[in-house]
Amino acid sequence: MSLRDYEGNKVAIWLAYFQAPSRTKGRKIRKLSTKKIDLNTIYEITKRLELEPEIFQDKIHPASGIVGLIMVKKKHGKYKLIKLIVDEINKLK
Repeated sequence: MSLRDYEGNKVAIWLAYFQAPSRTKGRKIRKLSTKKIDLNTIYEITKRLELEPEIFQDKIHPASGIVGLIMVKKKHGKYKLIKLIVDEINKLK
């Protein structure tokens, strides 16, 4: 299945947005001081936020080579969704 099949309905949230070593490699947020975030943690958070997540463990982020993608319902813009996920990650501390 191609990611283009979801265009307009869902947003791609790559694991690299949280784990990449630099912004040029794909990180969208500041470095998290917590332990490494894995795909299952992000999946559970998006499920809790009622974003109807679909997990793709075979997709590779082009810039960083980090494996893992979650497609979520487009309730807000991409950066707003990433911010909501980061806020939930920070609550886990």
